[in-house]
Amino acid sequence: MFKYLAGAAIGAVAVYGALELWARTSAGPEFRVWVKQTHIPPNGDPYDLLVVQSREEQPVVLTGIVMNGDPKCVSIEMGTYKVGTRVKLGEVYQFGLGIHGFNACEPVRVVITTDRGESTYTFNE
Repeated sequence: MFKYLAGAAIGAVAVYGALELWARTSAGPEFRVWVKQTHIPPNGDPYDLLVVQSREEQPVVLTGIVMNGDPKCVSIEMGTYKVGTRVKLGEVYQFGLGIHGFNACEPVRVVITTDRGESTYTFNE
């Protein structure tokens, strides 16, 4: 009886370890993601920006950003990031979302796609 319990315990530990390893290797790159506001002349309208900062030791290439499942909310070409360049640890890029309360998308879920996988971030409503 003890032999079976010991075998089951070892098997459970092995499965848990394999799942943990898979989760760590399949996770996409890590970023810090937030929204900030700036004001644009001449009226000083509040303009929302999506800000992305790399937390990756190894450089990554951004290939896409989708907010709330709508590719029209944010455009990777309409930001400070030059498409195709490598993003290094600590680098920060901003992407325009639009005029706050008028035409800007309110972020709920952001998916960042890179050459090393994708990462998903959610915002509180």
